Amino acid sequence: MPIVSVIIPAYNAASYIAETLTSALGQTLVDIEVIVVDDGSKDNTAEVVQRFASVRCVHQKNAGVSAARNTGAANARGEFLAFLDSDDLWHPDKLRQQVEALRQHPGSVFCRTEAVSDPARQAEIQRGAPNPDAPHELIPDFHSSFLVPYLTTSTVMVRRSAFEEAGGFDTRLRIAEDVDFYLRVLVRHPLVIKMTQALVYKRPVPGSLGDDSVAGYHQLLKVYDRFLANHPQARDVIGAQRIEQAYHKLYLDLARSHLWIGENRQAWQAAWQARKHGPASASWPLMAKACVPNWLREQLGSRRKLAN
Repeated sequence: MPIVSVIIPAYNAASYIAETLTSALGQTLVDIEVIVVDDGSKDNTAEVVQRFASVRCVHQKNAGVSAARNTGAANARGEFLAFLDSDDLWHPDKLRQQVEALRQHPGSVFCRTEAVSDPARQAEIQRGAPNPDAPHELIPDFHSSFLVPYLTTSTVMVRRSAFEEAGGFDTRLRIAEDVDFYLRVLVRHPLVIKMTQALVYKRPVPGSLGDDSVAGYHQLLKVYDRFLANHPQARDVIGAQRIEQAYHKLYLDLARSHLWIGENRQAWQAAWQARKHGPASASWPLMAKACVPNWLREQLGSRRKLAN
């Protein structure tokens, strides 16, 4: 049986998936299986995957990334699951380092790494040398994960037993499905292993789900609401102050996103909500900017650029 099952959801991924598969198959840990779930692609994704004889390709009607990851997990045989988006790349030593760290800390079910998205560092990640020390740190408390659960899915390795215990990804969520999953896993098993080395290159692809920040923050607020409603015991673990801190930051980020696309009324409303959860001093500047017409704010911004 393989130690790690690599799960790659793919939808119209023909442009990048060959490089991604090369990255997965080039790992220093060889006892792995690679599963691509073709989520109803309309391009030649399946043809590209077929060029890699050792890769298992599972086909399904288009059902979204969460369903594709769940399908991959259902077909997996490994002790650990590692998720890799079809346009991302791994350091050759990523899986070995994570397995070694999880073996070292059997009380943890969850390991993540650092990631970079600067194209200038792509070659550094792809051609990195093995690191026998596998440097990492431990995050023992759930409240830390609650405050900052925004992880790149391609950095994550989880014990398959914990994935199944949590019920996998919620297929009803189009955005923030990853945060929802992490919270449900970590509330049961809070010890996180964080590899301190950047081992993932997150390719910046225009039009990805992560680009829609307004919708993303609205969905995150719903995810947090539902999580706290379904896990009332977590409130005592996290603490009221940290819960307020998390909502304060989410509403501030939502206000900034609305401002960025010129939705001043919605930005003012989000900043007002942030004021209810944290220091008003952080909300007032955003509320003031939301009262300035877009054309004037753009004009002032252009003048500042010229002055600099």
